Amino acid sequence: MTHGLTRRNLALALDAAAVLPASRARAAEFTLRFASINPANSMTYDKVLMPFAQAVEAESGGRIEVALKPMGGYGKSVDLFNMAERGDIEIAATVQGYNAGRFPRSSVMELPLMFDSSATGTKILWKLFTDGDIAADYAAVKVLGLYVSPPFGIFTSGKKIEQLRDLRGLRIRTPGPTMGLALSRLGAIPVGVPVDMVGDMLESHTINAITFGWDTLLTGKGSAGKMLTDQVNVLLDANFAAPTLMIVMNRAKWDALPPDLRAIVDKHSERLIGGNAKVRDEAETAAKAKLRADPRFTCRELTADQRAEMARLIEPAVADWKASMAHQGIDGEALYEKARSLARQFNTAAR
Repeated sequence: MTHGLTRRNLALALDAAAVLPASRARAAEFTLRFASINPANSMTYDKVLMPFAQAVEAESGGRIEVALKPMGGYGKSVDLFNMAERGDIEIAATVQGYNAGRFPRSSVMELPLMFDSSATGTKILWKLFTDGDIAADYAAVKVLGLYVSPPFGIFTSGKKIEQLRDLRGLRIRTPGPTMGLALSRLGAIPVGVPVDMVGDMLESHTINAITFGWDTLLTGKGSAGKMLTDQVNVLLDANFAAPTLMIVMNRAKWDALPPDLRAIVDKHSERLIGGNAKVRDEAETAAKAKLRADPRFTCRELTADQRAEMARLIEPAVADWKASMAHQGIDGEALYEKARSLARQFNTAAR
């Protein structure tokens, strides 16, 4: 009796396995732990990273498992690149500016007033990479995607920002040192803060303003259960500058993938570039409209004269950046001029 029941259970189990998709019926040959700085409810995570992971798993027939986790799932945001480089995880979506000095050439895209949308900035950045101008920054890893955020606003609480001089003395969060150079030229005090510490820094008054994306402001978690929108109420549409971002893979783990699986990952990595830019621009436009319509917030835009004044004030920051490149043996002048030329080219093409 026991023997018959065991045979019957075995038959049922085999029948069940037969109707499962192949991707579920067998264990993955390769598991790619994928860490992100994006929260689970963000546009980038839900509409770019998750579809990428699902597409790779599906097309590989389950041979690849992409173990994607949102912000904090594998470690602190500032550690993710180093974790991927060491092999503690396989893939990281993070910010170059969190690793000071590691991506000097890429920082050209973090100079202020370089581009007016994520789409334009991302095209410039990717062209610089594929042409080899910034490729040396990524020699230790496999690049799956590079992109930039839409240009940031400047958000604070309480203090009205009517003129550029109102930024003087504000301790403003910056995602990296290059943007900090420009903020200091406006009289602000830049403070490097990763995205997962912004709320606590505002709460403790370590900073009293942030350079940040409008959509990220809506979705970002603040301190002690608050949202970031609970911690700021004065929103300046500065269209200032934005960080460069990357999705990179551990080089040894990439090399260990068979050629057919590398081709699948490469194929779907395209959505990590243009797809990210499209989603970020659409989300930014929608977030601006929503926040401007919310009576809790005071929203301001720079006038044409104020933007011209900003360009004049931050011009020395570009010279500072070029000098820092020269100290590292990098031709910052040529890199800057090429980026500006590409910006003009892509802006013209978009019209």
